[in-house]
Amino acid sequence: MPGVEAHSERLTEEADVLGLDDALVAELRRQLRDLDRIANHSSELRHANLGLPIETVNGLRAELRPSLSSPT
Repeated sequence: MPGVEAHSERLTEEADVLGLDDALVAELRRQLRDLDRIANHSSELRHANLGLPIETVNGLRAELRPSLSSPT
């Protein structure tokens, strides 16, 4: 997750300059982590014209559920 970590650090550095509140910064960090998790399945998602195999759906659901279910 080096890319996500770099963006997260930059977000921390620039949050004050941009006037972002803590809740927004936390939400942006969560979205970056989620996008990184989804990117792990990019080759499968890219070629899914008619849906995804159930294994992929279940894997994504299991991987993203904790993040999407938590308030931050």
